[in-house]
Amino acid sequence: MAQINPTQTIDINALKSQVDAEIAARLLVEADNARHIHRRGFHVGDLRLLVQMDVTSEVLDMPPLFRLPGAPHGIKGLVNRHGRVVPVIDILDLFGLQHEHVGNAWLLVCGRGDEAVGIIIHSLPERKKFILDDQVGLAEITHPIAAHAKWAYREGKDIWIDLDTEALFASVFHVDLSSA
Repeated sequence: MAQINPTQTIDINALKSQVDAEIAARLLVEADNARHIHRRGFHVGDLRLLVQMDVTSEVLDMPPLFRLPGAPHGIKGLVNRHGRVVPVIDILDLFGLQHEHVGNAWLLVCGRGDEAVGIIIHSLPERKKFILDDQVGLAEITHPIAAHAKWAYREGKDIWIDLDTEALFASVFHVDLSSA
């Protein structure tokens, strides 16, 4: 146990300044979060996709997949993550897109525990920040994945599609969200 030196003094003003600086830093972060939409962005082929920051749990080099004969279209197989079986989906296969992108592939794990699902991605995720003026109407998105999107945002000439991962996964695995 630490000994307290009775001659040691605490500089109350220095302590107050430190606490004030920490509070000010937190307020700046909260103000930034209120003005901006923060997402994690990644590429799947030529698609630019977004998920909420708290949806993803890890990114890893593509592990070996255990194939599932007769699995629904777009489900590439299963991986073992931390002792749990995680299904892996390929969005390009799911929507019948050509695999023109030949490069690195990673596994983006969304969710935790029994709720986890892996998505094959073709770029490492990066933090994206948008403002409300960047929003694009989903009616402008011609890709069928728009049916599983919450929003879309413009960044220069690029459109980023904000996925509703729960709706996408429910449709892939044929889960009725109304009964859940």
